[in-house]
Amino acid sequence: MIVVKAAIFDTDGTLVDTIERFFQVLNQLVEESGRKPLSWDEFRRKYVEDTLDDVVVPQKEKNREEKLHKFWMEFLRRYRDGNACGKLIPGVEKVFKKLHQEGVPVAVITSCIVPPEKLKSELASYGLAGFVKIIATAHDVVKDLESGHHFSKVEILRLAAKKLGVAPNDCVVVGDYWNDIRDAKAIGARTVGVLTGDMRKEVMNKYGPDAVVDSVREIFDVVEFEPK
Repeated sequence: MIVVKAAIFDTDGTLVDTIERFFQVLNQLVEESGRKPLSWDEFRRKYVEDTLDDVVVPQKEKNREEKLHKFWMEFLRRYRDGNACGKLIPGVEKVFKKLHQEGVPVAVITSCIVPPEKLKSELASYGLAGFVKIIATAHDVVKDLESGHHFSKVEILRLAAKKLGVAPNDCVVVGDYWNDIRDAKAIGARTVGVLTGDMRKEVMNKYGPDAVVDSVREIFDVVEFEPK
């Protein structure tokens, strides 16, 4: 059993199903770059395989890493423009209510480059904002992303823990993607992978999470929260 004092949750694929938004924004940018957009089936296959980089910029193309960085940074800026096309993953509201009742400090993060106030508004539309103490986004650490890797969550997670007032090793990070696990471990946090974002369990396990569960609603099966 993982024993911690606070919880940090990723948003997309963990709390909210926004896969349609991912599909729309990706294809919008792919078309703008002069490439053929993906069908839904092609997109889902490559998303699960984690091979979308090959669609964005072919492997042998010159200056590939630079072009990938530029593409995904723009993707992260656009992701929450307009309607987020999302729906709350079953069981999330119940878990957040219980965490709130037990006095567990909760942070919600995203690697999208969006002001925290905008993400808070989205969480409010799902009935979650009142249960969340801290929101941290890539908007808060954009300089780090611009100079480093576009999908790094290290500084976002570090900021979330700092704002919670809890040491990273007393936090559990719950996320649906391998970078949630990798980057949480980098700051010394405990980790739980969820499979609601279509990441295969065997891929998730390669990054050494403390636990993997089907969804957030099973969090209390693997995590115990003690008083701060």
